[in-house]
Amino acid sequence: MRGGVIFLVISMLSLSACEKDFDEKYQDNLEQLNEEARAIESGVNRHLTEGLEADRIIESAEEADDTVQTNDETAQ
Repeated sequence: MRGGVIFLVISMLSLSACEKDFDEKYQDNLEQLNEEARAIESGVNRHLTEGLEADRIIESAEEADDTVQTNDETAQ
């Protein structure tokens, strides 16, 4: 009987240690995933900003080209 109680106590302590280790690893992994998510979000935002800027440049160039063509047609 006494051996069973000792085995039970040791098992419970071992389980508690495993649970603590699991929780620590879980937190570390969660923090790492959050950092990676922030890096991805930052990259996506940068690409979107660059794309919007490129769109504005293209639109400005197209408008300038249209203006030049209109002026050329008017001059003829």
